Amino acid sequence: MKTIFTILSVLLFTVAMAQDKVFVHTATTGNITSDATELDHPDLNGNPSAMIMVTHNLNYGGVQYNNHVTGTYYNTGTSKWMLYNENSNPMAEGSSYNIYIIDGGEGDGVVASGTEYRVRVNNPSINGNPDAIILYANYYNTFQVRNDNNYGVYYDNGDDYWYVYNESTDDNIPAQAAFDLLIGEGTGGATAFKHTATTGNITANYTVIDHPSLNGKPEAYPVITHNWGSSGDLSNILLDRTLGVWYNGNQWTIYTEDSSTMPENALFNVYVADEPLGVENEIVAEITSYPNPTAGEVTFGSKEVISNISIYNLLGQEVKQITGNNSNNFTIDISGLSAGNYIAKVQAGKAVESIKLIKQ
Repeated sequence: MKTIFTILSVLLFTVAMAQDKVFVHTATTGNITSDATELDHPDLNGNPSAMIMVTHNLNYGGVQYNNHVTGTYYNTGTSKWMLYNENSNPMAEGSSYNIYIIDGGEGDGVVASGTEYRVRVNNPSINGNPDAIILYANYYNTFQVRNDNNYGVYYDNGDDYWYVYNESTDDNIPAQAAFDLLIGEGTGGATAFKHTATTGNITANYTVIDHPSLNGKPEAYPVITHNWGSSGDLSNILLDRTLGVWYNGNQWTIYTEDSSTMPENALFNVYVADEPLGVENEIVAEITSYPNPTAGEVTFGSKEVISNISIYNLLGQEVKQITGNNSNNFTIDISGLSAGNYIAKVQAGKAVESIKLIKQ
């Protein structure tokens, strides 16, 4: 009886600990093959049944745009997942992506018929629920169909179903194009909410998210999907743009990859994997900085040799770059910068870490 109780306890604990996870992947010369970059993560390697959501992270390890629709597939030859550009353009070296692994949350999948600009999501967990929060990701393996279109989701208040739709509504979704879905907010221990772009939070091509799960948390790594809403909503906006997120030193933002103006009333679904189990990095740098705030010099420390430091302002513009001194501690002088908040991207060994830097 004691043995049975112990086994049951372990099983219950394992189930209770199941939780969605997120990590950041950076495309490098070592993991890029043509239009794709190989993911290397223990929860994904050798796991073809995994389901993942993806959002481009603009300023992790530097500022690198990738204005291309991306999709995912499992490489059976290497037993690893790949992230690729749907239009076959070369993968941008240095571009980074928030990779959200559904591990406890509720996932689903749909395949398009090719006869409409939309595909219905028929799942009892969200049918009849206009307040559901769902995300999508292009998935290649099912029928090996490339799908170079921007998509969003909307709720049809005529038939009470959710749909994934082509933002270019004059064009049908390619026949047999497949999508993976994250549909069960709260089921994977994640925080899920909706964000609306308003005149008060829009600057040029981005909107600032104000939410306790993200504010002051550069390693929260959100994933997003555009939500058209329901017919008659102010959010009824077609947003045929590739989207991404970036951290401005204090808060996360959603931006358009082509730098087009962020439209007012655009609505977005946002998922944030809860800490501490949910947030992981492929490589951790363990960077320290002191004094911070500073009026002049600041010293960065790391367990690995520091090779490079790049300083960015909150617009994502690089304002200073310094080559490391081949040591674990490196002091730089930022007295020439204007007072304000900055992001320091510190390269140490194979890792890159973002540090909020305050110039007095």
